[in-house]
Amino acid sequence: MEVFERVFWAFGPCIDGFKHCMPVICIDGTHLYGKYKGTLLVATSVNASFQVFPLAFAVVEGENTSSWSWFLGCIRDRVTQRDGLCVISDRHPGIIAAINDPNVGFTEPRAYHRFCVRHIASNLNTHVRSNDMRDMFKAAAYQRQERKLQVDLCFIGEACTKAMEYIAQVLFTMWSLFHDNGRRYGICTTNFSKTFNNVLKGARFLPIMSLVELTFHRVNKYFTLRRESSEARSDQGLPYPTKVTAILEKNTAKARYHRVDAYIVVCIFTK
Repeated sequence: MEVFERVFWAFGPCIDGFKHCMPVICIDGTHLYGKYKGTLLVATSVNASFQVFPLAFAVVEGENTSSWSWFLGCIRDRVTQRDGLCVISDRHPGIIAAINDPNVGFTEPRAYHRFCVRHIASNLNTHVRSNDMRDMFKAAAYQRQERKLQVDLCFIGEACTKAMEYIAQVLFTMWSLFHDNGRRYGICTTNFSKTFNNVLKGARFLPIMSLVELTFHRVNKYFTLRRESSEARSDQGLPYPTKVTAILEKNTAKARYHRVDAYIVVCIFTK
């Protein structure tokens, strides 16, 4: 008797397009419902417009070290050999074990693992039962200056020692933008994977073959809409996507209040 175990799939345009995306991969799993049980694993990236970019899919028996190792291994084998990738995920033990396995292909420096800030904030809220601590942690995680980060952490420590003790258990590099060394490209959550799960709304109730076929049609439609949007901006003479334009305008406005002082440094060497 043959029993279905796992299936992995990725589409050619997704594989080719990822070469032009940020070197960031968000991974997440969601349960299948209906007659056919299992877990749908999804890997997404982020394009230059800061929009979700579907990358790869798999249906497995559940979330564990073996299934995550297999899924990530398939991505390395079939999708990308890019080095310096940043993988953003929740803190599922299976994901952590898979990424720490050198045979899978995602150990440093080939890839760098980072945690989803939203998941840590949610777990912190459950631990201390305080929405304020959750929001203060998220604010600290997004800080890009050490001074501002330290101020936020001091506020948390003074307000709730238990919250600070919980945060201290997680390495700064795993959640703090300031300590990130630019690996995340400003992406702090796995919301991109969650967003694409909405694109697949209704798919989790389908048989496996129908699920694969639906992802094909949804991805095709998704790319078509993005292409039409890009062509429309080009026809209007707009050089950058809406999100990028907003970032440039915000930074330009902020820079008006900055002052740059030039210094001449003289070095004197003596024997």
